[in-house]
Amino acid sequence: MLCIVAIIFLLLSSPIEADTLRVVSLYPGHSDNIYAMGGGSMLVALSENDDDDLLPSLPRVSLRSGAEKLLSLRPDVVITRSFAERINPNLYDVLRRAGVKVLVVDPPEWDNFPEYLKTLAEALNLNPDDAIAKLNAIISCIRARALTTDRPRVFLEATSRELHTCAGNSWADRLIDLAGGVNIAGEAKPLRPGSSIAAFGVERVLKSAGNIDIYLIQTGAMNNSHTQDFYAREWTKVLRSVKVAEIPERYISRPSLLGLERGGNELIKIFRGE
Repeated sequence: MLCIVAIIFLLLSSPIEADTLRVVSLYPGHSDNIYAMGGGSMLVALSENDDDDLLPSLPRVSLRSGAEKLLSLRPDVVITRSFAERINPNLYDVLRRAGVKVLVVDPPEWDNFPEYLKTLAEALNLNPDDAIAKLNAIISCIRARALTTDRPRVFLEATSRELHTCAGNSWADRLIDLAGGVNIAGEAKPLRPGSSIAAFGVERVLKSAGNIDIYLIQTGAMNNSHTQDFYAREWTKVLRSVKVAEIPERYISRPSLLGLERGGNELIKIFRGE
């Protein structure tokens, strides 16, 4: 309990610059991290894909929103990811010509998450050392509570379509390991360079049935399946002795301080049977 309280204090107690920037975040991971680093008061709008419970009073904007819509929010900084430029290719040039700083930062992998946090903090006049301290505190708390013996063997259903799983060394793969589980698909190769998901398929799941203790269903935009959908599939009869659990995509696959803390604790509960 003390560990969780310490994390919450770290996430919410960072001082804010007196002259704060006005920031529009167009990617939920960036929003989570800005908030967790103490920059919540900087945010003036979030992506339409952001979680409903994060700063619910703020307006939501689409990646397809025009420059006029964004400029009406009077932002100093618009922070996004490179994927958004393909959807709305002319937007950022217009914003830059209007004097708005556009920061394009892609979601980080596990190993370069500290560098990502530093980049984000420095760009928004937040303290990068505080950001890293929060990251280390969260990881230490999860590690202290994680199972070290009798680690459950886990299969993560990333998408039910073609039964994709998390790629080896992806954010989800590393978080499962940190929380005390063993990803049985840890050798799965990403669909393409930089992808976090990998093809697996029903046949390989059935061949691995004897090595699965927990079948974990990622729920969210990538996968709208739930436990009842799992049991409705004919082939899952082979897995009737396997524990089935759900976890939100934002907890297991989104590189963020908020997701890391919540996801780690949720996985530990699932692994312990709580």
